[in-house]
Amino acid sequence: MFSSSDKIYVLVDLHDTIIRGVHQENELYLWYDWSKLALKMMSMQDDISLILWTGSHKDKIDGFLAEMNKRGITFDYVNENPEVKDDEFYCGRNKLYFNVGIDDRFGFDPESEWKDIVEYLSKNK
Repeated sequence: MFSSSDKIYVLVDLHDTIIRGVHQENELYLWYDWSKLALKMMSMQDDISLILWTGSHKDKIDGFLAEMNKRGITFDYVNENPEVKDDEFYCGRNKLYFNVGIDDRFGFDPESEWKDIVEYLSKNK
């Protein structure tokens, strides 16, 4: 199940991780410094699969993904990872499979750690 892929699945939260959580009718994209560059760098790597992790409604997600695509940032999936198939021991519907989680609720500090990711990716191309 997990050994069939040479990818690293990176789950990335939207609000208070990529952008500041300003929840209102017209979404404001107040990006954290370095988040765009880090995500663009990860999007360009064949061995990284980006998964957007958000509780936003579909119309907001679609708008955000369009905004990201303009910047060369692509997410492979939203709130799912269909590349890891269910078997007798694993049910992705109940627990999403990922290797790395970038989320303020996981302890990620978007004010400083996006820069760390950029520096790491720059050194390890």
